[in-house]
Amino acid sequence: MPMPRRIRAAFLSVFLGLLLLMCASGDYRPTSLELAVAPHRHNIMTWEVSHLPDKWTHLANYVLPWSRPQAIEQRRIQAREYFDLGRELQRLESQLAPDGAANTGARPIAAQAQHIRDQRREMRAQVEQTVESEISAILVDEGVQIWPGLVFPPVDVHFSSPPGVLVLSPRDRIFRQQTVVLKPSMTRDEKEALEQQVFDSEDLSALVVEIGGIATYPSNIPDSFDLPRALEVVAHEWLHHWFFFRPLGRGFWDSPEMTTLNETAATLGGAELGAMAYAAMAEATVPDETVPADTPAGKPEPNRPTAGFDAAEAIRETRLRTEQLLARGEVMEAEAYMEERRQLLVGHGYRIRKINQAFFAFRESYATDPGSISPIDDQLRGLRQSSDSLGDFLRTVAGFGSYEEFLEYLESGG
Repeated sequence: MPMPRRIRAAFLSVFLGLLLLMCASGDYRPTSLELAVAPHRHNIMTWEVSHLPDKWTHLANYVLPWSRPQAIEQRRIQAREYFDLGRELQRLESQLAPDGAANTGARPIAAQAQHIRDQRREMRAQVEQTVESEISAILVDEGVQIWPGLVFPPVDVHFSSPPGVLVLSPRDRIFRQQTVVLKPSMTRDEKEALEQQVFDSEDLSALVVEIGGIATYPSNIPDSFDLPRALEVVAHEWLHHWFFFRPLGRGFWDSPEMTTLNETAATLGGAELGAMAYAAMAEATVPDETVPADTPAGKPEPNRPTAGFDAAEAIRETRLRTEQLLARGEVMEAEAYMEERRQLLVGHGYRIRKINQAFFAFRESYATDPGSISPIDDQLRGLRQSSDSLGDFLRTVAGFGSYEEFLEYLESGG
């Protein structure tokens, strides 16, 4: 029997009143940190929802019966052209005003730069698919597959401007306390204002870092890289996708050591996978030197660096001396020392905007980086040397659910 209208209205009034009381009792007030970050926070879910359908729509069009896919060599030529155009675009953009404005003399340069952007936009989806196919082929060759010829999750990448991250560390020690994903393309002034606001309100060391890629799905990789670097970073981010379904990835945030183990395994594996994919595409010998993915621009970005100056050694020396000062409780002295060392690096042609505790806290996650003092780089390299193949190495390291398990495996001799 249906409830009389008046009784239903009374019940509804009581329910709404209780709901309002419950909501009011929470009295939620955002922290000063949340207020500072809010205008710059990046919504990863929105980005993935907006980009994932585009990827699979393009793939569907590619495999339809009436489509005429390019031959593999044509696709490789197109991919090399895409990244060559990217270098030319950077050269042209360096001749324009920092704000993108073009005076009368610069208008032809601006027009040429825009033409290249349009060319690359038309090529991008096909180039992304070519890169995905090349990395997938190497993974199959290495036996990193769930079924003959089937890689899971599928390699999926989008070339654009990845977001940045705000890294927070206590001032009295080097420790990644929190990481917040930020919108891409923040200006220098916006970065420094946010860092200063966090410093003043929270007494934390803060740094906005431009990353080399992020393991969203599809992964988001800068389109400003050259081809070898792009292949390396795509492979790096895919390894994060693959690790996610295994003990290593599931333990990513369990401890600083597990974060470093994840990132360093992806760096070493990504470098090797990328080098093999580049050799297949370019049919040329790949240089031995590789750049770790996901570090702050990989290495300090050189601007006519001084010949003979070892920037990596200078950064490592800075880290070790900073640790000593902080261990003695000399926080302000450590901060003054880091700024002095930054000026030294800038004087030798390395553009580094800021060196502080957050700078080293972020780099600590990449044991291949000179700013890290973690032993995990040497430990993983030893494991790789003792492995029969890259695929064997990746499967082994993916099975560790804790850093202690990893150490026990090494101590037992595997």
